[in-house]
Amino acid sequence: MLLPSPSEICWGIKLAPEQKWIEKAIHFAVANIQQRAHRIALSHLGDESLAMEMIEIAIDKAVQRLQLKSQASPEEVMQLLERLYLQEVRQRRKANNRLVLVGASEDLPSKATQNPQSLVDSAIDLEIILRDIPPEVRLALLLRYSRSRWNEIAAVLGTTEASIRLRCKRALNRIRQKLEDQNHGH
Repeated sequence: MLLPSPSEICWGIKLAPEQKWIEKAIHFAVANIQQRAHRIALSHLGDESLAMEMIEIAIDKAVQRLQLKSQASPEEVMQLLERLYLQEVRQRRKANNRLVLVGASEDLPSKATQNPQSLVDSAIDLEIILRDIPPEVRLALLLRYSRSRWNEIAAVLGTTEASIRLRCKRALNRIRQKLEDQNHGH
């Protein structure tokens, strides 16, 4: 992609004569971060074309901040512009990652309802899987599955957090191994 020149990007900056240093510093900053900004837009947002828009937003914010200063070096302006650009990238990534729920549960087909028998089957499967696990480790795994913190689980069982974590990890490894052995056996 052919990148516009820094002059083409900075054309809209209108400043008083005593603040022309801002325009020169911004021009220098854009020239130095432009290629990296395009790579960041492509890698983080999947769309390189967003880079120009985000650079322009960062320039506007940088000019507003720099107008409050009497002077700043070109390197300081470059760091400021890059920081403001990265901030814009983070905000857009965050906005893109928001989960959007469309519709209501009533819109789901009736076949999606769970069979009551499958709950019983799941309970039996869980019992079979956890059969060989010591009762306190079984309780710890179930508490952890219900989103209890490790320190809370350790307090309930009267042990240390490190100890119960290690025992749960070993139990899960045994379960995984047992399931892998069963899958490879069939």
